[in-house]
Amino acid sequence: MTYEQIETFLTVVTCGNITAAANELFVTQSTVSSRIQSLENELGAPLLIRAKGHHSVELTGYGQSFVPIASQWTSLWKHTQSLKAAADISVLTIASIDSVNNYTLVRLFNQHIERNPNIKLRIHTHHSNEIHGLVQNRIADIGFVFSRVNYPNIISRPVYRELMYLICRKDGPYHDNMECAELSTENEVFLRWGQDYQQWHDRFWSPDRQPAVTVNTGSTLQQFLNKPVRWAIAPMSIIHQLSHKSDLTYYKLKTPPPPRICYEIRDRNPTLGQQKAIDIFHRELEDYIDSSPDICTFEDWMLRENAD
Repeated sequence: MTYEQIETFLTVVTCGNITAAANELFVTQSTVSSRIQSLENELGAPLLIRAKGHHSVELTGYGQSFVPIASQWTSLWKHTQSLKAAADISVLTIASIDSVNNYTLVRLFNQHIERNPNIKLRIHTHHSNEIHGLVQNRIADIGFVFSRVNYPNIISRPVYRELMYLICRKDGPYHDNMECAELSTENEVFLRWGQDYQQWHDRFWSPDRQPAVTVNTGSTLQQFLNKPVRWAIAPMSIIHQLSHKSDLTYYKLKTPPPPRICYEIRDRNPTLGQQKAIDIFHRELEDYIDSSPDICTFEDWMLRENAD
């Protein structure tokens, strides 16, 4: 039995006659009759009662019993075809912190979706400590974090770094090359960007002095930089997005925070199917970082540091 034979039989049953079925299938009446005859020969029993002068179709008892079987057969056939198509689809799960998903790698994710329709991205936002566990347990294929934690089955590599700047309103009292001592924590919108950042922060402002507000995501900063005296520290990828949509600007500090280093983490032994999707994403990630004005590859940064 073929799909064309079963489809033709069910179309004849639905249309009520061979002429209408032929029009529905865009074939000749003789083709419809030939397919039905071939199906009957395979089954070893007639499906239709053929009588001269009758345009409408009448089913034999066997034909009536065969209708639900034919319907189930076509359903199973279509399902097997969808499975064949799904075999070429890969799902790549990426877990990142808020600033990576909402700012730094947004354009990369969109480019990857357009270029690789057979790789479906699942993008989740978590804190760094949660992301290590997701990759360790193979819930996520790739993670982007700003801290390193040693896990036996995780490979961690620095992929880019970005500089940190003072961000504030354009009508604020701030300027380039400010001394940190000129900034009051009473007006700070604080976000802990990592352990290195916290150590830098504690050098200039006592941990006992409370900021105006503390937030835990980069996307929240803009909501509280609503007064001229308010200020925050943020990486360039976030500043670039915020400054285009509001009255915010940014300045260099005389003693800036250490650059923010992003690490890519992944399982040491991915499946062969996942490895292909991961390799494709890696190549596009490297090209993206090379072309991005806001971030720099970790290797390029190290070369510059050594040159200086």
